[in-house]
Parts: sequence; C-alpha cells; structure tokens
Amino acid sequence: MRNRPHAHSIVVLITGPPPSTDSTSGSTGPHRPFERTDTTEVASRRERERRVLSDLRDLAGTRVSTVRLFEELGSVLPQAVGFDAVCWHDTDPLIGLPTSMVSDTLDPRGIAQALDLEFTANDVGTVAEMQAKGSRVTTISQVTHGHPERSIRMREQLSGYGFGDELRLRCDIGAGSWGFAAFMREKARGSFTVEEIRFADQANRLITTALRHSHLPRPGAAVPGSASVPAVVILGSSNELVAADRPGQRLIAELADSASDVLAVPTAFPIIAKLARIAEETPDALPAELRVQTRNGHWVVLRGSVLHGATGPQVAISATAPTAAEIMPVVLNAHGLTPREQLVIREVLGGGSTKEIAKALSLTALTVQDHLKSIFTKFGAHSRGELVARLSFGTQRPDSSGQSR
Repeated sequence: MRNRPHAHSIVVLITGPPPSTDSTSGSTGPHRPFERTDTTEVASRRERERRVLSDLRDLAGTRVSTVRLFEELGSVLPQAVGFDAVCWHDTDPLIGLPTSMVSDTLDPRGIAQALDLEFTANDVGTVAEMQAKGSRVTTISQVTHGHPERSIRMREQLSGYGFGDELRLRCDIGAGSWGFAAFMREKARGSFTVEEIRFADQANRLITTALRHSHLPRPGAAVPGSASVPAVVILGSSNELVAADRPGQRLIAELADSASDVLAVPTAFPIIAKLARIAEETPDALPAELRVQTRNGHWVVLRGSVLHGATGPQVAISATAPTAAEIMPVVLNAHGLTPREQLVIREVLGGGSTKEIAKALSLTALTVQDHLKSIFTKFGAHSRGELVARLSFGTQRPDSSGQSR
C-alpha cells in the first residue's frame, strides 16, 4: 500500500507488504472488492467465507487479551471483507461507548476532532444512531443511500485520506456491548458490497463472543492485587495531562493503549472528558461515566466533571472500584448468562433456597436446578458456595490463607 499521511485517531492502517496483483483480473489483493459475479467467483467467495468463519469459531473459544484478539481479527477478516484500514475499540459493556483504541501506525492526536464528529456533529451512522436503531453493521454508503459525501465525517475527515466508504461493526448481540470496529475502504475501490455487509453481520456473533470471552479471566493467568484506585487525573482544555496522583499515574499505565504515547493518557480519558463537557452543557446527556477493564483484569469506573478556574476549564477524572450493583451486570453478561439465569443467580446471592427461588420466579424446582447447573458450568463452579465466592472475589477463589489466587 502506498504511504499515507497520518489520519485521525479512529483509523489504523493494516501493516504488511503491498497487496499482490492478480495477473488474471488486474485487481489488487487480498483486499480487493468482490467485483466478479460469475459462478466461479461466487464459489470462491463462499469458500473464503467458510474459512474465515472457521477461524472465528476458533477465536471465539479462546480467552486471549483484546489487543491480541484485535490483531488476529485484523489478519483473518480481510479474506472476506475488503478494507484498507481498520480501528478496533473496547467498549463499556453497558453503554457501548469506546474505552480504548488499537493503532500501530497512525497519529491519534486527532481524537478530539473525531469525538466532536461522533458526539456533537449530528452525523449519520454514529454509535448512538446504531444503538438507537439496533443496528450491528452499517456503512456510510448505505445510510447515505449511495451519497457518502452527505456524511460529515466523510467530508471533513475520511475523504481527506483517500477513503470513500466506512463499515462500522457494533459488537452487541444482546448480552452487553463488547467492542466496536470501523473499517475503511479507499475511494478508488468503491463502496462495501452487499455480500461484504451480509458477511460482516454473520461474523459479528462470533466476533462478539470472542470479545466477551476476552473479558473473562484467562486460565492460569495470575491476577495481581487491587487496581490502582481510588485515583484522580486532571486533563486540560485540549485533553493534555495536567496532573495525576500516584494511583492515577499507575492507572494510566494499566490502561495504556495506542493513544498513550502521543496523548500521555489512554483513550478512555479524553472520552470521559468529552462526556463531562457535554453533560455540563446538556443536563439530559449521558453521564460522564465509563466502566473500563485494566490489563490485569480489574474493572474500574471512571467519572468526569468540569473544573473552572484561572487556567481555563479542566476536567477532573476520578477512578474508583465499582460497587456490586455497578459491576454485577457486566460480570453476568461476560459469562454469557441468559436473562432468566441472571434472575436465578440474583436470588442465589440473596440466600434463596431452590424452593424459595422457584416460588419467587414462578418456576418449578426442577427448572431452577437446570438453570443452576447451567450457571455453575458457565462460572466453572461446583456448588452455590463456590459460585458466590467467585462472584465475591471477582471470579478468583480465595486460598486457605485468605488471599486470591
């Protein structure tokens, strides 16, 4: 691929050798659009899709870190979806907003403009619009009815770097939002095809499952002590780091992502700052609050508020350990519990017996036992006591000395 100037922070170019040239068709690969419609090409495309789905099923059964998972997805998906650039994000599982950014080659200092376009420009195909419509996959060409220039972010950002279309993937299939991705295609190669959009939607379930699993403790992984909270971080009017207490400095290191080298803070912090500024101007806006997971597996709640003083408006960001009420929905969704199983486990945590749970939920005792068996399997527990302990200790079991292991 030819060299390209640094784009805005929501884009990451795929690195590697230049795409090869198909001597028969003259088109570039492996990311070329699927332009031929003859029987041979259809069969070839279906075979590629089968291979990709097989790889995604393998990934869905693993518990690698999200960064590693994003790398694997970036190497697998181009076989079925032709794109020239991609950006992956972790998200807050409860509200679906990005909490990280993966980028190896691009300058993330444009994140402020990207956030403005996402949250305040009233553009089409935004995260909020996708959530409101229940959309999991969308493209700019699709939502503009073939006129991508009608998109503000296309006019003001993407087109300036040679892109002509963007496909967005929201990793939410009904049990929490576990990630978000934006795939970009060069203008000269046309829009994403109907087949690619269909496949992205099909693959989304497996991608989401893999991301959900990535938030579970990895087998044999040691989880260090408590996260670096409570903590306080102060950002300036341009999201520059003004100050942080020592726990805040440790937390910044624990949440480090592609933005950290340039911004001195990870992506979650400027996003919280943006939410805080919006909340101050719009009382009914989303609260400036995000749930994020550190590299060592701890969940932290970030909250932001605007400060006013002689040096101009700053944003104070506090980090605390989540309460049981704040984190329990995340933990239950991460383990893949159904809505009915979640009701059962809440009764278990309340000390209810099988008979009492059955009465409270209008179920038979046998049905409750079936739900408990499924819950034990998903948590890797063998009894109610062990299940409660795993929930109480953040999925870790205390050893005989009372310390987690």
